[in-house]
Amino acid sequence: MPRRRNLNGIPHNITQSFFGTERYYTCGYMGDWLLNAARQLKLTKASLNVLQASFTPTELNIHPLTLNAKTLKEIIDKELVANGFDIDFITEAHIDFQFPDLKLYRTTIYCFPYLIDKEGRRYDTGRVIAEGLEPNFDPFDELNIYPTKSKRTIID
Repeated sequence: MPRRRNLNGIPHNITQSFFGTERYYTCGYMGDWLLNAARQLKLTKASLNVLQASFTPTELNIHPLTLNAKTLKEIIDKELVANGFDIDFITEAHIDFQFPDLKLYRTTIYCFPYLIDKEGRRYDTGRVIAEGLEPNFDPFDELNIYPTKSKRTIID
């Protein structure tokens, strides 16, 4: 019989995976991409719908962030199967982000991940702190998002 207690760690695992050092894209890690985009958009809060790999506000749906968010559902699916649950047992999976005052916490992101199963039970781990590690860059610059595209020159 599946044990729900084993699902309590999934929200923490998906958050740590999203901000892990294996998720580097061109200019920085996912914490850098999210933090720089939030700064540029002057956001204090944002959210990631893990099952749909989409962000709120939608301006955060830039390629590096959504590309890495898509793999988080696979982590949930593997954990469910490993613990004897059906893949559709989790109906909601979110990570809510808070960006504290930049003057005090320049590189800090507060993350509040949670899952909800099809019976309405909520699984959360409380606050997880993530950091932006790389120097500032423009997360909306086309060359940062798609580095294989080159700038057109006068010769072109």
